[in-house]
Amino acid sequence: MGSTFSQYIDSWYAQFHVHLIHVATRWGYGEEESRDLVQQFFLELLQKNVTPTVVQHPRTYLTRAFTHKLIDHYRRTKAVLHKASLMETSSYEPSVLENLVRIQSNEELLASVRAAYNRLPARCQKVIHLKYYEGLTTEQISARTGLNTRTVYNNLYEGIRLLREEMKRAHPGLNFAAFFSLLPLL
Repeated sequence: MGSTFSQYIDSWYAQFHVHLIHVATRWGYGEEESRDLVQQFFLELLQKNVTPTVVQHPRTYLTRAFTHKLIDHYRRTKAVLHKASLMETSSYEPSVLENLVRIQSNEELLASVRAAYNRLPARCQKVIHLKYYEGLTTEQISARTGLNTRTVYNNLYEGIRLLREEMKRAHPGLNFAAFFSLLPLL
């Protein structure tokens, strides 16, 4: 049986290896890698004890089995690349110069935010301070300042609008959510 099975595999290889290489290249593999994958596929097929007489349509059988091999190969390769990228990013440590530049740019950004905040009307500053520094709700701010809740809301809205305009002018690429994360640092 061993020699007969081997003869079937040899025959299938002779008939279909070009077709399977074409299948692999359509999946995006290079010519050389496709040839390697086809050869590896037939070697693995030899190791399996498939009864060749059961396979009625060898081209269909081989194409489907090879496609499954390509999918498995892609998944393994993707997993390995993902692990490698995780290792690269987790082991990255910025240089001293990069840290200094980041700190300096953050200090410049904080100074810009402070300046914009200081240019706000006093009521807006007070309401923003109570909201973002002390974490009070609109109702709590209203109770503490004696302003009605609608006035508190309007002052918050006006202050945020003015800060947003000022920061868009000074730092056009700044994400406004990132800007709000800076407010407590002032």
